[in-house]
Amino acid sequence: MNELLLESLVALTAFAVLWTLYYSMMRHKVESQPGSRFLIIGFTLLFISFLIDITDNFPSLNQYILIGDTPTEAVIEKGIGSLIGLLFLAVGFHRWLPAVFELSIAKKNIHKLNSKLGKLVDERTSELSDVNQQLRQEIAEREKAQSKLDKQMLQDPLTELPNRYALLEYLEHERLRSNVHPNHYAMFIIDLDQFKAVNDSLGHAVGDKVIKAIGNRLAFNHRSEDFLGRLGGDEFVLVMSMNKDDPQSAALQTYNNATTLIELVAAQLKVDKHQFNLSASIGITVFNYGGGQSSEDILRQADIALYNAKEKGQGFFSFFQPEMQKKAQTRLKQSKELHDALSNKELFLQYQPQVDKDGKFIGMEALLRWHHPINGIVDPSNFIALAEEIGIIDKLGRYIMHMACQQCNDLVSSFYPDNKLKVAINISPSHFLQDDFVEQVKSITENYSMQNMQLVLEITEEVTIGDIEDVIKKMNQLRRLHVHFSLDDFGTGYSSLTYLKQLPIDTVKIDKSFIQELHENKDDASIVEAILTMTRALEIDVIAEGIENQSQYKFLSNLHCQYYQGYYFGKPESVAALIENGDLIDKRAI
Repeated sequence: MNELLLESLVALTAFAVLWTLYYSMMRHKVESQPGSRFLIIGFTLLFISFLIDITDNFPSLNQYILIGDTPTEAVIEKGIGSLIGLLFLAVGFHRWLPAVFELSIAKKNIHKLNSKLGKLVDERTSELSDVNQQLRQEIAEREKAQSKLDKQMLQDPLTELPNRYALLEYLEHERLRSNVHPNHYAMFIIDLDQFKAVNDSLGHAVGDKVIKAIGNRLAFNHRSEDFLGRLGGDEFVLVMSMNKDDPQSAALQTYNNATTLIELVAAQLKVDKHQFNLSASIGITVFNYGGGQSSEDILRQADIALYNAKEKGQGFFSFFQPEMQKKAQTRLKQSKELHDALSNKELFLQYQPQVDKDGKFIGMEALLRWHHPINGIVDPSNFIALAEEIGIIDKLGRYIMHMACQQCNDLVSSFYPDNKLKVAINISPSHFLQDDFVEQVKSITENYSMQNMQLVLEITEEVTIGDIEDVIKKMNQLRRLHVHFSLDDFGTGYSSLTYLKQLPIDTVKIDKSFIQELHENKDDASIVEAILTMTRALEIDVIAEGIENQSQYKFLSNLHCQYYQGYYFGKPESVAALIENGDLIDKRAI
């Protein structure tokens, strides 16, 4: 019985294995594995062999089993079947087991690879997360930077007021709003007078603080609904909406506002240790959007009005008038022509003699002239102010120094080899106050032999409104280069007796406005007499300019004036003409 149970169990096991292999072949394509078919055949033969063993215990079933006729044959058949089955199994396992081992190794490798890939994926994911975070941070920084750029594009960095671009945006916005709510507006361009002198004398750091202080003052005193901005440099702009419906009332309100702005800027200002009494020129245009002007047109009108205000002097305002447009176009044309004049060498020098009380020639003043291709000879009074305004006055100054040194150097080498020739040149205050002015003069004079020539720079009293110590330092540096100084237009500017004592001045020139009416105007005569007395006490020479007749000459001679200049002694001429006429040689010989 036990034997039967064991045989049955073995047969069932063989059947189970056989079924598993068959099922795997059908479903999982195991037949593609090496030795799988041998295994199936081997297990099939063993199963049959075990099944025959089981039927031996049931004689009634023998008739269904094909076995030998005798027990011996049956044993042989079962033995051969089992043996062949075992052989097939041996061959099958011989082929299949290496594949199984390889599969096992492959699975381990795949597991390791999966593990490594998982680690790489995690690392890469971490890297991508970091990169993503960096990208988000960069995007945030770029958005912040863009926001800052947008702000900077519409904001002045110094005063933090809106700039020109913001003004144009505001005007366009108001244009759209005026379609619903028509209104009058006034634009004020506020320009600080002579502000360049502040920068030149005290430096741009102080100048920036002054600009910021004025901006704060304007911002504190304007209505929140109005536009206040800075156009750049020393220019501010204010756009006000008018509460008046008719142009006349709007103009009157604008006039009152302009007066308030003039007073506001003129109020004393303290920055660091410096006190400032500034003034402003204001250009105004009153407009609405019914006329079809563009924002640029409106701004241009206010700018033209500003130019007209500055022509009146300091501390004035002016309303735009249509005829100003033509004048501005003429000014623009003149600016271009003046630039071209420098390039084309249309500017030349004439020299006016300076003499002592006996009429002896002691030197000459170089006077700039413009040989205009259409208008002929143009006096400097008609273009010097324009040169200041368009920023080429320093170029003119260097041009004059080069030309005077060259021409007079040729003159002294030919006619005055043993004597000093004194040549006076006018220098603009803004040019003199430039930081590198001393280096400019040095680089020019080094190109010429100055042994028999005495260069005199004529400066006006306006240079004293800056840092007086810096002015004195520059003058002393230039004196070491054998450059002398004359204070021009004395009595018309800002100088005080204290400054006159401090400045290393060789000569003072009495302005011709005091000379013209000496006999008729007692005030002029008193001023001239006071200047002569004061300079004599300070041991400073005096040149009276603008002498046109003998009575003026005798009046000044009786007051013991040392030197003279004017048409009475000689009109401005070229060096060649002065030599030809004998003005230089003859008067030196008297």
